[in-house]
Amino acid sequence: MKRILLILRKKDTSERGNKQHFTWINDCKADYEFDYWGLGITKTTLKNLKKKIDIFKPDFIYMTFKKKYQLSTYNTKDYWLPDLTNIKVPKIFVEVDTWKYDVNDSWYAQFDQVYCRCPWWNGWDNVPLFRWSVQECAFPAQAHERSGIYFFGRYNGKMYSTRRKIRFLLQDKIDFYIKYSNYWKYLQTSSALICPTESDAGDFIPMKLFEYLASGAAVITNCDLNRAGIPELEPYIIRYNGLGDLQSKLSMDFVNYHDKAIPLMRNHTHRIRYKELFI
Repeated sequence: MKRILLILRKKDTSERGNKQHFTWINDCKADYEFDYWGLGITKTTLKNLKKKIDIFKPDFIYMTFKKKYQLSTYNTKDYWLPDLTNIKVPKIFVEVDTWKYDVNDSWYAQFDQVYCRCPWWNGWDNVPLFRWSVQECAFPAQAHERSGIYFFGRYNGKMYSTRRKIRFLLQDKIDFYIKYSNYWKYLQTSSALICPTESDAGDFIPMKLFEYLASGAAVITNCDLNRAGIPELEPYIIRYNGLGDLQSKLSMDFVNYHDKAIPLMRNHTHRIRYKELFI
């Protein structure tokens, strides 16, 4: 069994921290042995890291989301992570915020393999795409009656102007939820789920798109599935172009879309996806 050393902050090992970027660990425990090192877990010195490596003997080091290794969002050159350049264990990094960081930033040079979630900003188009994936619990264990059109997530922050427009225009037709209690139950009993990108051009691929498709609900989205690396799922979504078109799509009969994408989404589970990295 291969050993993976995860370098991260302690708060990212919590249930809340795992929500976005580390849920895959639980699903992959049958395939890999994991250990943790990082801020809040131990001393973050190079000497301490080498000691951890000598004891755990990892086959790979895995990291993601550059901003998690910065001490401050105001000083982007101030990191708690020591320089890993001379660490001989294969080091894999997956960048999420490609809109924020330039691919030529020398910080990435310390890794042996660099991937990204969105390869179309700041020079990331020449970096391999690492697609999102889904937890096993995203798939319904049984057939459910479905009703309601839902949007899950925040819509009241400064980053979410498109979401605010959708809520303002369509709040009488869509149920909006910020809290995630009973998240999977809601997904698996919804008739349709709204999955907008923050850009009207559909050029940001949220992880929720994969979760929504796996749930068996109809998915209404403007996401570019070619860029998401899942063009084969185009027939299984309801695409909208602009808010007027989205409004018209809400009157559709969604039954023909229910549960149709589930078989294909089983090719996008965490266990399958991370075998693409740890070879």
